[in-house]
Formats: sequence, C-alpha cells, structure tokens
Amino acid sequence: MLGLSLPAAADFWIRKDDGRAITHQLEGAEAPVVVCMQGRKVVMETRVNDADGLEYQARFFNVQHHESKTKVIFRGGKESLPVIFMDGVPRPLFQADSVEFDGRLIVRYQPYRGVSLVRTVYPSVDKALVLEHWECRNQANKEVSIEVMSGHKLATIGDAVVTEWTCGAVGKTAIKPGATITFHTSVQARRKGETVIEVSPDTEQTLRMKLAEAAWSGPGRLEIPDASLLAAYNLQKLHVLETPIETHLGVITHNGSLTYTPGIWANDPVEYSSPLFPFFGSDELNEASMNMYRIWLDYCRRHGIDPFPGSFEHESLKLVQKHRGDDAMVLYGLSKFLLFQGDRAAAEEMWPLVEFSVASIEKHMTPEGIVASKTDEMEGRYPTGDANLSTSALAYGGYRLAARLAESLGKPETAEFDKRADALRQAIESFFGAEVEGFQTYRYFKENTVLRGWILLPLAMDITERQDATLDAMVSNKLWPKRMEGGDILAASDRRETEWGRETYYALRVLFKAGRTEEALDLTQRVVKAQIFGPRGPYPDEDAIDMLCPGSLYPRVFTEGMFGIVPTGLDSFECTPWLPKAWPRMALRDVRAFGKSWDLAVERDGDQQKVTVSGGGKTVMSGSGPAGKTYQVNFSAP
Repeated sequence: MLGLSLPAAADFWIRKDDGRAITHQLEGAEAPVVVCMQGRKVVMETRVNDADGLEYQARFFNVQHHESKTKVIFRGGKESLPVIFMDGVPRPLFQADSVEFDGRLIVRYQPYRGVSLVRTVYPSVDKALVLEHWECRNQANKEVSIEVMSGHKLATIGDAVVTEWTCGAVGKTAIKPGATITFHTSVQARRKGETVIEVSPDTEQTLRMKLAEAAWSGPGRLEIPDASLLAAYNLQKLHVLETPIETHLGVITHNGSLTYTPGIWANDPVEYSSPLFPFFGSDELNEASMNMYRIWLDYCRRHGIDPFPGSFEHESLKLVQKHRGDDAMVLYGLSKFLLFQGDRAAAEEMWPLVEFSVASIEKHMTPEGIVASKTDEMEGRYPTGDANLSTSALAYGGYRLAARLAESLGKPETAEFDKRADALRQAIESFFGAEVEGFQTYRYFKENTVLRGWILLPLAMDITERQDATLDAMVSNKLWPKRMEGGDILAASDRRETEWGRETYYALRVLFKAGRTEEALDLTQRVVKAQIFGPRGPYPDEDAIDMLCPGSLYPRVFTEGMFGIVPTGLDSFECTPWLPKAWPRMALRDVRAFGKSWDLAVERDGDQQKVTVSGGGKTVMSGSGPAGKTYQVNFSAP
C-alpha cells in the first residue's frame, strides 16, 4: 500500500469526517496559523495562535480612484474587539483553543466563567466588507449574565476613503445553562460621502457558504477513493473560485496577496491558472479571465508588441514586467483556455491576441531556431542566459494549441503553426538537449551546467525525446532531495535556498502524464500531507498567500495528469487516464469545459481500464484498454 510509506507524523490540519472542513488544535508557542480568504472587493490574511487569538489584515479593492497609490488596509487586532461582560466581568478575547476552516475561519476560545466563545470571520462575496459572527454558549450549570457593549470606530485612509468598524449592542441578558447568545461585528470600506453598506449577516454568510459549497459539490467535481487528496482538491478549488476581484477595468483574477497590488501576470493567472477555469463552470471566473486577456489585447493594439507585456500591476493596471518570455506564456495559456472554454465567439474575439503572441515569438527567434528572452518566470532570481528552455517549451506548446484553435475556427494558420511547432521541437532537442550532472536531459540555457527544475516543461508540453532521463533527473536527490518528506523540487540543484511550489505541481502532473502512476501518486500524497495539510497549508506558496499558483496547479495534477486531458478543438479532447492500481475507479463529474456538462469515469476492468464519457443523458464515448491508451472524444460527433 502506497499510503503506508508516508511520514508517520500527524497532519497539522486535520480533515473533518465529512471532508468539508479542516481543523487545527492550537498549542504552545507555535507560529501563527495563516489562512487567507478573498471576496470581490477584499482580500484578507488571518493569523491565529493560542496566546493572542485572531488578528487579521483586510485589504479593500476598487474603493478609490484608480490612480491612487494608497493601500486601503484595515488591521483587525486588539483595538477592534467587542467588549463582552460576563457576570459583570470583561471577557478576555485571547487564549484561543482551535481554528477551523470551511470557507470561513472559525476560532474557538477557552471557556471563561463557564461560557465558550466561537468567532467566525470571512469576507463578503461582493462588498468591501468583512463579517464576524460571535457565539457565546453557557456550558456552566448555572445562569450567566452576558452583555455586549456597542462599538464604532471610523478611520480615514488617504483623502477619499474611510473604514468603519461596528459592533451592535446586546443588553444584559441572563443565559441559562446550554443556551446561546449571538451577535455580529463588521468592518467596511467606502469612499467619503458614499452610502453606508447595509449589513445583513445572514445573507452574507449564506453567500459565502454557497461559494464554499460550489467547491465541494459544484461543477468540476473529483471522485477518488483517497479522502485527503480529494479534500485538498476541493480546498484549492475554493481558492480558485474566490479569486475574481473588482478593478476599474472590470473583474479580473487576482493572486490574492496583501503585498501584490491588483495585477495580472503572464505566468500566474495565464500559464498556470486560466486553463483550469472552464472546468468549474463559473461564468464570473471565465469572464474575469476574458477581461484579463482583454487588457493584454488592448495594450498590444495601442502600443504594439515591443515589448510584449508581461504584467499589469497597481490600481492603474499599468505595464510593469516584460521580456520574460511572456509572449510564449500568453500563447500557451490563452490558447488552452480558449479551447477548454469552448466558446467560439470568445475565441474569435481573442484570436488577434494569439496573432500578437505569435508575431512577438517570431521576432525573438534566434539563428538556432529557439526563442530568445531576457529572463523567465523566475524574474531574474536565477541565470537564464539569452535563451532559456522554459520560453521555447511554452512556445512549442502554444503553437500546438493555437493550431488546434485555428483548425476549430477555420483559420488558415493551422498548418503553419504545426510546422513552426515541428521546427521548434527539433531546435529544442538540438540546442537544449545535453548531459547535465550525469543525466541525458536538458540544459536550461547555453552556459548552464546544473540541473534546473524547469527541465520538466518539455514533458508538460508533450515533448518526449528525453522523457525517461529527465524524469530520473527530476526525482533525483540532486533536484528533489526532500521529496520523501513532501518538500518542493529545487529551482536549481546548486542552490538549496529556493524551492518553488509551482514546479512541484508541474512535476507531479508530468509524472502522471508519463505513466509513472504509482510513483506520482506516492509523491502527490507526500506533498499534500506536508504542504496542504502541513503548517504552511492549506494554501502554501512562496509568499504564503498566493491564491492562484497552488490553487490551480494542484487540480491540474488530476485533470491533465491523472486523467490526461488534452484539448484538440473547441468541442473535442483526448484523454490518457492512469488509474492507480489500488483504486477501483475515479471520475470527474459535471465538468463544464467545452461549454457543456459532462462526466469522465475510469473503472478497473480486470487488467484493463474502462473509460466512459457521458453528458446530456447519453454516452459520448466508451472504450476499454490498458493504462496509457489514448481516447478521442468529440462532442459534435453523431
């Protein structure tokens, strides 16, 4: 059994029996537990420990002029707590016992005078508002008198914005044993002179839990027998569903950080995330992605492609980063997103951005036939030479996908894009193929002599000439020394200080794609245990609060790795599923990619796999074969 070899230490986060929440028992002087949540106008980072209880920072968006450089941040600490009297004595609001997350953060405090206290905090789904529900339960064997004082604090931020914290009063009330009293506090942000937001706690909580329910039981459901991997999938899905955020240019997807300004990057939301969005059936998520790409398209039309834009940041969403191989990232991410979305009108609208991306790539072709770029998505943290493997591999994958998109739209570029992909594949082998640290894999750039984490990108793009040796290098102690403890793959074998979570999830995906199913499953279980259910979880990333990188790359371990889904048109795909030996079945349910609702089920059938795709009350495709067999699915076929 694969699971028996996992580390014996208990999970930091414990999955509750129904799988819809995780809990942690606070102990001693441990570091604060960090959980982040997001709404359309607010991103918040919460920190909880047993001594100080809960503190948080909430950053509000789109509540000021887009040229403003002032961050609208509210710090929910000791100065913004209700005053609660129990039998006439102030109730301390520290000494937290445990923390729970179910889409809301729930903090339980140690009983005081026989009264337990539960505090639930979460952002509004669509308002510049944070809600807190407080519940006092009398666990003593006698009546307790409880009184909550009214509270109101108004603060001005910059010249145009105010934040307002309020707490409604609860008159002195005698609470019988076993009885409960509840009240609410809230903080909101608004421009001076704007109407105060009317707060309906019950409505806000219903909307927040509806979002959480979509993660657990909505479109794009995963069905697997491993409860921990499934819970991790749903947690990351929730993070993806809550990432749309308002800006002055409309709703876009946002990384979720307090530090990062509103922004979109060619790697995070484009390459890593947008190909997943259509699976979950969220119109707002798809539209946020389209708005993101519209910003790219508008820039290219207005300013050309020199430089090709790499990120748009700050409240004004102005161009910041460039020359990172962003054209290749956009060609790949955009083409895959459009194919999975299956919306012909959207694909036609964005076709000019495909052309801009291709034109930029062609401008940067070297005499060796690879793509030049000043750096890559590591943004100068590591040397990349004049041309790196990542940019050329993404360009190759982008050309293949763009060819399928052109074919679906009846564009004449289909053959040309495939021809360019063929040439680039040969050039990647000729220029980057090399022996590195004893492995017949890829050098990352011309002068490179050490293994780099992104050598896995050709495999992710279905370049298989050096597959076995590259996988061996990837899972070696040189490049992934802490893999058995669930640690991340290294960015470079000679520098142990940077482990990069996004490369780890790519690595798990390519292990499944290559048919190393049992090894891939074992490592996925280890990574999930150490990271998603570890002290950095449930959303681990290099800055601890990135909504999109692990949140979208982990589900793609299943959709594109274990199930092997590759789009071949606006209404067609191929799949190469890899059912683990110990699993009798697995499935994706109510998937909304290609603009339809469909299921993909894989079952054990002796020593074969039975694969069925169904939707609209009928079987679209059914077949059997060994693991590694590829099946063609066409929703338009008679």
